[in-house]
Parts: sequence; structure tokens; C-alpha cells
Amino acid sequence: MEIYHSEKFKPEELALLGRAIGTVAHGTTIAGRDGRALSRYGKRAMVVGIVSTGSTTMDVRLIPLIALKDFAHAKGLPLAYVYYYGGVRVYVSGIDSEEVKAILSSGSFIEAHPSDIGATVYYPNALDDFMNDLLKKYRMKLGKRVLVDAMNTPAVLFFPRLSEALGLEAEVINDMMTSYLPPKPKEVFMYKLKKEDYDFGMRFRPDGIVEVYRDGEKTEFGSMWTLMDYLKKNF
Repeated sequence: MEIYHSEKFKPEELALLGRAIGTVAHGTTIAGRDGRALSRYGKRAMVVGIVSTGSTTMDVRLIPLIALKDFAHAKGLPLAYVYYYGGVRVYVSGIDSEEVKAILSSGSFIEAHPSDIGATVYYPNALDDFMNDLLKKYRMKLGKRVLVDAMNTPAVLFFPRLSEALGLEAEVINDMMTSYLPPKPKEVFMYKLKKEDYDFGMRFRPDGIVEVYRDGEKTEFGSMWTLMDYLKKNF
């Protein structure tokens, strides 16, 4: 769930949030981000806070949130994800968010001795490894034309590899994942989907949900695995 939102970039708040996350997780937390510069700096501040408690971070760097949720679930580890959408936001999973908020409010952080400061382990190939595992199971020849709204998120990194594995002709809009310009509104996506000859549409929301539009109906998925199951079953 989303645990933090600020319209302005406040690294000191993200560092304190990291201290609260590290205090509650008290182990290894996976940290990821979207493509915005503020997200990169914000994650760095958050990670400083996490390791100050003696906890460890597995830094997977740039990755779509929907993929990170599946990746973290497979690893059995909590995650903290920094992204930009109308301000800087932090999404956490696998950790009690209310406990994090209580620790943050009280300031009762674990204070690790300087010799016990946690470490950061870098795992830059997390998305590639996730896609390898996903596409080992799902190879289809759907022969469909799809409109994809990446909503300026790293979901654009799924393509063209996902298109090739599933036999899709994909047109991607809102693919400027490093830009601070807001994505074109949903109405643009819906207009194109209705007007042009697409078999279905997908919108990858910044909060890690993908919306699938088909035959006038919308279905939501919070996992790439369940999305693949849906495509396999329905096309």
C-alpha cells in the first residue's frame, strides 16, 4: 500500500521513513524505484535510513512496481518502492504499514552501532531475471493488436520483449518514464482504443496495477502472473 506522499521532494522525511521501515522489517528489504530523478534520490535517502537501523537492502534499482511485487513475493521479502506521480510516493508490501507509521510518529527507531550499520546489496538484473522466469512459462502466439498505456512508468521496459513472447502488435503511449510531464489523460487512451482497430488495451498504473480493457469491460490485476493467466485463458 502507499505509505507516503509529498508534493515536494523532502529527502529528510524519506530518510526517517527508511528508519521506520528498517526498524519494523529488521532484516532485508527490497528497494526499487521508477525512472524519475527524484525517485532515484528519494530511494537513496530512504535506503540510508533503512541501513542505519542495521537492516539490509536489496537494491533492484529501476523496475516496474507490478514486477517488483511479484519478485519480492517470490523472494519472501518486504519491499519499499519510491515513485513519482503527482509528487513523490512510497509503496510498501510485506510489512505492517500501520506499525511503520506508529514508529515514524513516535521516533522509536532502532539505532544501530556504527560497526553494525546495514549493507546494500545491488541486484540490477532483477527485472531481467523476473522476465526470464515469467516468459519461460508463457509463450503464446496471440496474434492480437493491443494499445498499451505505460503512464510514464518503467512498464515500458516490458516491451518489445513481452510483445515478441506473446505474439502481440503493441502500440505504447505515455512511454516517457524519465519525464516529469504528466502522462496524457485516460481519455486519450480510451478514445484511441475505441476509434482504432485494437483487440484490447492495457494501462499500467504507477501504483502497480494493470487495467485490461476488452469488449467494453475493465479487469484489474496486481500481478504479472495473473495477467498472463488471463491472457492465456481469454485469447
